Amino acid sequence: MKSIVYATTNPGKFSEVKQIFSHHSLELKSHTDFGIDIDVEETGDTLEQNAKIKAEAYLKLLPSDSIVIADDTGVEIDALGGEPGIRVRRWKGYKMSDEEIIDYCLERMKDTPLGMRDAQFRTVLAVANSDSKVTYFDGILRGEILTKPRPARRDGMPFWPIFYIPNLSMTLGEFHATPLDFQLQNPTHRELAVLKLLKSSIFTHFDKSKSPI
Repeated sequence: MKSIVYATTNPGKFSEVKQIFSHHSLELKSHTDFGIDIDVEETGDTLEQNAKIKAEAYLKLLPSDSIVIADDTGVEIDALGGEPGIRVRRWKGYKMSDEEIIDYCLERMKDTPLGMRDAQFRTVLAVANSDSKVTYFDGILRGEILTKPRPARRDGMPFWPIFYIPNLSMTLGEFHATPLDFQLQNPTHRELAVLKLLKSSIFTHFDKSKSPI
């Protein structure tokens, strides 16, 4: 069987997506399963470009029958004109820590009143293999930026404690602390993109007998 590889060095992101694939009876592998050490520079100007850059870089180092899935996610805050967009980690022009990103976001929005703090997460998946051109799938999650962070968080996911999902009455961090069944019933941006991918012709030949799709 072909290997399905998720092109990320972010353990939180990999764990999140691996759960979804496992639920659909599919094994997701990491670059570490192949002994590969890779750090791809994201030089694109769009989510699509960055995802494609990562997917193609991984594909060159993996067995020729691999299917590589890469993603890029942006946070777009309405009151800040769509910032930080694709530059979450380098919002201030250098690589920032999670705490720096949280503090900078809240400082920028300190005068933005409730009701005007709308924002969205947007994820784009790029799927690459040696047999076809790169294919894209995306997902969007609308929400609001809180005035102060909540405790539920994960390293590498700076917006989780401050991005609030009104229809679920919880932050993204709190959402990811819920049972998997609840998460699958309420897919977020990355899950929506992954579900579009799993419904596509790319995976029609895989055994998804346990999948509710």
